[in-house]
Amino acid sequence: MISHITKMRMTINQQSGLVLRLVGIILMLCLVTISAAQTFTAEQMQRFEQLTPEQQARVMDVIGQEKIGRVEEPALEEPRLVMPLPSVSDDRPETDQNSTNVTNAVDDETENPWPPLKPFGYDLFAGVPTTFAPATDIPIDVDYVLGPGDTVKIQLFGKSNAEYSLVVSREGRLHFPKLGPISVAGMTFREMQTVLKTQIEKQMIGEQAVITLGALRSIRVFILGDVNQPGSYTVSALSTMTNALFVSGGVNAIGSLRHIQLKRRGKVVTRLDLYDLLLHGDTGNDVRLQPGDVIFVPPLRRTVGVAGEVRRPAIYELKHERNIQQLLELSGGLLPTAYPQASQIDRINARGERTLVDVDLSDKSVLATKVQAGDTLHVFSILEKMEDIVLLSGHVNRPGGYQWHPGMRLSDLVHSIKDDLLPRPDLGYALIRRELMPDQRIDILSVRLGQALQHPQSKDNIQLQSRDEVIVFGASEDRREAVDELVELLEQQASFRQPARTVRIGGVVRHPGNYPLETPMKVSDLVRAGGGLAEAAYALGAELTRYAVIDGSYREIAHVDVDLARILKGENDADFVLQPHDVLSIKRLPEWATAGTVEIRGEVRFPGTYPIARGEQLSKLLERAGGFTDMAFPQGAVFLREELRKRERQRIDEMSRRLESDLAAVSLKLAQEKDGNTGSLDVVRELGEQLRSIEPIGRLVINLPKLVKDTRDGRRSDYDVTLADGDRLYIPPITQEVTVTGEVFYPTSHLYAKGLDRDRYINMSGGATSKADTRRTYVIRADGSVEAGKSWYQGMSGSNIKPGDTIVVPLDVESVRPITMWTNVSQIIYQLAITAASANAIGIF
Repeated sequence: MISHITKMRMTINQQSGLVLRLVGIILMLCLVTISAAQTFTAEQMQRFEQLTPEQQARVMDVIGQEKIGRVEEPALEEPRLVMPLPSVSDDRPETDQNSTNVTNAVDDETENPWPPLKPFGYDLFAGVPTTFAPATDIPIDVDYVLGPGDTVKIQLFGKSNAEYSLVVSREGRLHFPKLGPISVAGMTFREMQTVLKTQIEKQMIGEQAVITLGALRSIRVFILGDVNQPGSYTVSALSTMTNALFVSGGVNAIGSLRHIQLKRRGKVVTRLDLYDLLLHGDTGNDVRLQPGDVIFVPPLRRTVGVAGEVRRPAIYELKHERNIQQLLELSGGLLPTAYPQASQIDRINARGERTLVDVDLSDKSVLATKVQAGDTLHVFSILEKMEDIVLLSGHVNRPGGYQWHPGMRLSDLVHSIKDDLLPRPDLGYALIRRELMPDQRIDILSVRLGQALQHPQSKDNIQLQSRDEVIVFGASEDRREAVDELVELLEQQASFRQPARTVRIGGVVRHPGNYPLETPMKVSDLVRAGGGLAEAAYALGAELTRYAVIDGSYREIAHVDVDLARILKGENDADFVLQPHDVLSIKRLPEWATAGTVEIRGEVRFPGTYPIARGEQLSKLLERAGGFTDMAFPQGAVFLREELRKRERQRIDEMSRRLESDLAAVSLKLAQEKDGNTGSLDVVRELGEQLRSIEPIGRLVINLPKLVKDTRDGRRSDYDVTLADGDRLYIPPITQEVTVTGEVFYPTSHLYAKGLDRDRYINMSGGATSKADTRRTYVIRADGSVEAGKSWYQGMSGSNIKPGDTIVVPLDVESVRPITMWTNVSQIIYQLAITAASANAIGIF
């Protein structure tokens, strides 16, 4: 029985050995299969450890020791881009129930001079990751505690070279080839390095090792309280409290930045004050997280605002701060532009009312004043106006402010005409704007800048006072803008007993306008202010208009003659003192005008543009132009005047309006009648379109041959023309044609033949059409005059046709009988004919 049991055990042992050998072979084949990838999983390493030493050696021989040790680290996920969150400034309240509402004014009707304040520190979370991946670029601290999932990278060198990437198993062990499993969970990074190096030196003689960490494990933490996205998050094991807060989107508008709690196993292990990080760069309390940690952000507590001239105006959450001194330290201190003597605290008193408390921050005892939740400290700035300076402006090279010192004179401010002033300054007139104390009323003084610089001892080198402004003008530049600003200030100061100290100069001066009235100011000073007399000024006399209030009941106007010639000579008895609102008028020199011009072209010996004197006549101009050439045709002269052209334009527009009115009335009448004939309306509409296309010419009919004949030997003639500026005269060459136009079958021009009458020329053009009114045929002479038919003027002969004439056969206006005002059509046809007759001559201009 015993022997039988013994045999059974031997059989079982043999079978077990066979199974183990088969498992080893299968495992060896698996390891060989994955040798190309040179990567072992944790399960494969556990199977490898279960083999006998002989089997492990055989596997080592098959795969190779170097390949067994080289295990690649899995690829790490790239860090995700940190994207900015949408702006929360519009949604975030500026204060809570305990904070300062700096946007409210003390009085609802008073505009708040302070810009709105924002809570301090919340901009830290302006950009947060949209998704979170374990950080791979955070430096590893030597006190980092290892745990399951961490990767340890080992590089061996010396006797043999190998690289290992080992992952801490769930049991907290590293499975090191040749050394076996080593427990590292719970060790710090420094302790793990020491343990591994010690075992390698003992068991692997001649080998040295470099040990570092690869990919780190992830841990799950909870972020709760007043954060933008509370919840459970998986973060890197190297993450700190601030890293985790970024994952959750940061602290929201009502969350506290100064009392953030880290809870571990139900207990608060530390508190984080982000002000330490923001104001001092202190990360001492920003501890590393462990699995299962809870970050809790409580609600915002007491807040106080600081506005005005501080380095960081904002709303601050209070922690240990109790007084104004500590509050100013939070805000970065006062700016150099602060005026601490005039500071205020906006406070809500015990009755729930808003009030102001004046504080002098320059007093050290005041800095110990306690602040309350909801206070706002306003620090005012110094005044913008500058003291102990003088201003230089206008026609200068370097305008701006300059230091003032007692006894400073004008020549100390402007040293040189060449270096300090722009080209062509007005050296005879410069203004000084001065503020009079104590009410800061404006007073204006004038000086001769040239005298002040050339003669420093003269009265024009005036002594300057603090805050004076010296205004220099250019000789040809417009000074109206600068002077009008000063005049407006003086007018604003006017009252019942103190009239506005302004005067005016007009007429022929270089710079007319209103000017400040100095004390005292004479006529010569006002002429100097206006830049002096212009070229066309009448220097013998002027007129002064003066206003005076009589007994407070009415205002009287008086006109005073000014002997300007004596004033310009420097006679003081003629140069009287001006009063407020005086107006000086400088007259224009009689018959002073820019010479007009007349253009003459065509058949004259010297054509061109000629200046003319006032009242000069055409006969004189022809004489200056050398007279006619041998080819001149004076009977066809065309004289154009701009004034006449404008009148013709008005007449054409008036006829066009009348025609449109008549057409509208007749169209309405025909529409109401049965079988209304509208054919004639089409004819009139066509005439109206032609009328609107007419360009007026402004021709003046002149009889040039008669004018030349009568004015020989300097005699006067009624045919002579007084020239005006812009007149134009064209003398055409000799012409031989006669033109026939209007209602004929073939309107054209014919060679002039002596003895032919009007009817013969009409027949030569095919004769009159059925629409023609032959009774009213008229002739436009070459000089532009018109001779009508016998039906209008009896005694006209049709045989006196001359070269250059135009025969017009008009339309029979009876064909447009629906037009009640048929004379409109006659005028239109006449105007069209006149324009056509003169078109060729007009073209030469």
